[in-house]
Amino acid sequence: MLSSRVVLCLIVVIAVRSTSASVGDRSPYYRACVEKCSTANCTEGGVNFHSSYGAQAQPLYLQLTKWSCHDECCYDCMWKTVEAFSNRNWAIPQFHGKWPFTRILGIQEPASVVFSIFNFIAHCMMLKQFRREVRKTSPMYWLWHAYAMVCLNCWFWSSVFHTRDTPFTEMMDYFSAFSTVLFSFYAMVVRLLNGQSRIMIVILSFLCAGFFVHHVTYLALVNFDYGYNMQANIIVGIANAMGWFIWCFYYRKSQPYVWRCALFVLLVGVCMIFELMDFPPFLWVIDAHSLWHLATAGLPFIFYRYVHCWHCTDSD
Repeated sequence: MLSSRVVLCLIVVIAVRSTSASVGDRSPYYRACVEKCSTANCTEGGVNFHSSYGAQAQPLYLQLTKWSCHDECCYDCMWKTVEAFSNRNWAIPQFHGKWPFTRILGIQEPASVVFSIFNFIAHCMMLKQFRREVRKTSPMYWLWHAYAMVCLNCWFWSSVFHTRDTPFTEMMDYFSAFSTVLFSFYAMVVRLLNGQSRIMIVILSFLCAGFFVHHVTYLALVNFDYGYNMQANIIVGIANAMGWFIWCFYYRKSQPYVWRCALFVLLVGVCMIFELMDFPPFLWVIDAHSLWHLATAGLPFIFYRYVHCWHCTDSD
């Protein structure tokens, strides 16, 4: 099944939203502000505060979310730069590939975190229903159960990444997102094989697992190549979507409930509109990316209903 994170991956890697320089952080005003603040308040390396400032001045929730002295300077100078741009009637700038957000309790992108949690809860609810209503001996019970666990892991790291953007949380978000893309493709092929060839399923399992390990180790240990990551997501994602659409068309008469599968894939594409609508956050909290997360929160209910119908009818 095409995950609601598939198209998100494609858009995100195309936009290269992470550490790329933007107008805001390139501006001399911002750079001078950060340098002055760091010199005045931070120890060498920018992690801790000078004793004259005192780390105790920083609220506990900011300490728990690991906002260093340099991070605090960047955050404060970001808003000073936004104000300076606004006073000159210039467009709101981005900083390091992101719009300026008002952090809440140390959370960098509050709306995206909340809406990622909505997706996590949706998968939890439907997984519980799946366990309650589908027998463990049913065909491919393990497959859909594993798919749900992969999605839960994905939305967990999405929440963590939007809470605090660091190189580690960024990698975990990217890797978890790609895991849903690849596992969706794997599930599609297994569904097409329909249990006819266990040898082919074993071979497919090793190939997908091997490719995922290669993908992660290359990006983490060799080169975090956004272009390569983009290509991998696009190729696997498109093959996945086309496979499911072909499946739905072929079985539209013998399995009428496949319309749910087709609708799910279609709505993922429709929700992508929010990712294309790039605009400064409303009230400095809600942006187009967070609305994407909100829109996808209802899609698991459609997907799991398709899986439930297939298991209940046993119409293979």
